[in-house]
Amino acid sequence: MKMNAKIEPDNRSDYSLEKNSSYDSNLEGIRGLAALSVASSHVLFLKNFLDPTYHPNIYFGYLAAAHSAVLLFFVLSGYVIGLTTTKEFSIYQARNYILRRYIRILPIYLIAICLAVLAKPNEKLNIVLGNLFFLQNFDKYFSFSLPPIAGDAAVWSLNYEILYYLVFLLVWWLRPKILDLFLSALLISVLGWFLPLFPQFIAGYASGWIFWLSGLLLSCKVQPSSQRESFFPLISYILLFHATNHFFTGKSILNGLGFPNPVASFVNLSDLTTLPICILIICEITGRYFSGFIYLRLLCFLLPIFHLLWIILQSDIFQEPKLVAASLFTIFAIVLTKYYTSANCLRKMIFMGRISYAFYLLHMPIAILMHKYFPWQGTVLSFLLGLLIWLVITISLSSFLELVIQPKIKYYFSPSFLLEILGPRKMAVDTVSIELEKGVKSN
Repeated sequence: MKMNAKIEPDNRSDYSLEKNSSYDSNLEGIRGLAALSVASSHVLFLKNFLDPTYHPNIYFGYLAAAHSAVLLFFVLSGYVIGLTTTKEFSIYQARNYILRRYIRILPIYLIAICLAVLAKPNEKLNIVLGNLFFLQNFDKYFSFSLPPIAGDAAVWSLNYEILYYLVFLLVWWLRPKILDLFLSALLISVLGWFLPLFPQFIAGYASGWIFWLSGLLLSCKVQPSSQRESFFPLISYILLFHATNHFFTGKSILNGLGFPNPVASFVNLSDLTTLPICILIICEITGRYFSGFIYLRLLCFLLPIFHLLWIILQSDIFQEPKLVAASLFTIFAIVLTKYYTSANCLRKMIFMGRISYAFYLLHMPIAILMHKYFPWQGTVLSFLLGLLIWLVITISLSSFLELVIQPKIKYYFSPSFLLEILGPRKMAVDTVSIELEKGVKSN
């Protein structure tokens, strides 16, 4: 795989490259929306997650799309790595890449784990230690189980991310053909679904890798178009994203064909019906178009439309709330197809994008602490007040970590700071060496 150098790697945040013309800051907005979608889904969909004695109508939970949002994170992650890692592979560049990932991920992650232990103090020590080393997974490692920490189950996706960051080192070094990587991952994903005895955690990694690899491919192989469309049906796309999430089209197709898999990984083959809409959103925002792009757009509409028609024929549309919600999303997406919106409206969410990593990791333990200790509970007003306080605390703490603490950590690990520390010592060593050399010569 060849990566044409367009952006020099640096020690800034992955999503703080606005000054570079090859980077589109609107991606930060969509990342912020995805983080809000995950958090709101947990609070509004998981029964009594925030308030032990009151929960809003279940339909509010379908306003978010948590699972698909995490899959979108995978695509964005691969995309950003492709943007920020463009030099030829070398030991020095690999160390720089690992250091950047270490600085970006670990400090805030450790704080999140501490909050999780505070929220659920009875957690087993082996699970806490396993989560500290990013080993958590909803699937068993053959016969060994190490689930995500109970106080912050959202950390499950970090297990996938860390693996993909490490595998990327091999991709960067060996430069295999992208098609070979896709086909290999797809084969493993297929085996995992059709052969339940196949290690499901391996199939899960392969399925998620397809999403991550898609983002990498977009950034490295598809160049931004000079005829970029500044207006497109963004609202319609977001509605399609939610409809695809709640329809579970891939799972419905596989089950309908007589191939269910009750032990499938948390990320699996059926999730691939979400991939087209993830790619479509990123392509439209960044202006990266490719041959056949119009068919991608058509596919994103046809998948939920055909699913909607199928459940209408089966008279199942009112059987489940998620089908009602997904159907409404699909209908509104069709109605709003001609309602074009500027991608720049996503910039209103830039702030949430900048704090999205911390927000994603902290929202669950803070909600659990609110569940335990918030004094007013059991009514609509107390729930709304608790929801507001939870949001304020989570955003405030996330902002402090991302905008205050994280930059300081980056500075302390930056080459300029190391030179600042080592500079006087190096000068002293050089002075001593010169004096010794003079002494030798005079003797």
